[in-house]
Amino acid sequence: MARRTKEDAQATREGVLIAALDLFSEKGYARTTFADIAKKIGMTRGAVYWHFDNKPALLAAFIEFFHERKEKLIGVRVPDIHTVDELRNAFITHARIVSKDAVTRKFEFFMNFQMEWSEELLTQTHKKLNEIRKSPLEEFRRCFMAPGIACRLRTGVDLDQLILTLAAFWVGSCKMYLGRCPGIDFGHRAETDVELLSGFDLVPAVAGGFDLIMSAVLKKER
Repeated sequence: MARRTKEDAQATREGVLIAALDLFSEKGYARTTFADIAKKIGMTRGAVYWHFDNKPALLAAFIEFFHERKEKLIGVRVPDIHTVDELRNAFITHARIVSKDAVTRKFEFFMNFQMEWSEELLTQTHKKLNEIRKSPLEEFRRCFMAPGIACRLRTGVDLDQLILTLAAFWVGSCKMYLGRCPGIDFGHRAETDVELLSGFDLVPAVAGGFDLIMSAVLKKER
């Protein structure tokens, strides 16, 4: 019975987070209430509060839940990557998940274009996230310190700069794919450029970009 109760509680928690994604996307984070979420999953507001003390705690768990979901779909966590080929495959698989999985795409679009961040909310959310998981950049650093990857890097490579470059490349590629470059005045661009951006394919773009960045820091193979 205890196991069943635990499974039910976990199912309710996941239901709250999935409902939150739908409501945050439809109404926005600020305008979504615990009562809205409870109504969507057919439960009381108290059931939502039982799992989350407040909305910043819900948001932190929300980010963590969909991050872990994405990792499961990719099939590997960053600390478990031990070779450059495995790292490249993780980037490509990550891109494929974003382009093919509707839930992941909805989450990424919300985080990139719909979330209304404030300084206070960022502080509260980061504090909570730091309690439940390590910084993604710290995990990425551990990945590059794996012997199978570290031995491939040229002497003197600035690891901090490399990690930030790859992270910025991923975020930029994801935003370009999800938003198709919002804000660009296509009226002043050639028709071929418009077609290029509107037909942006995330997977080959990520593969090519990763290879280009890593070619500058990897030792030449003999």
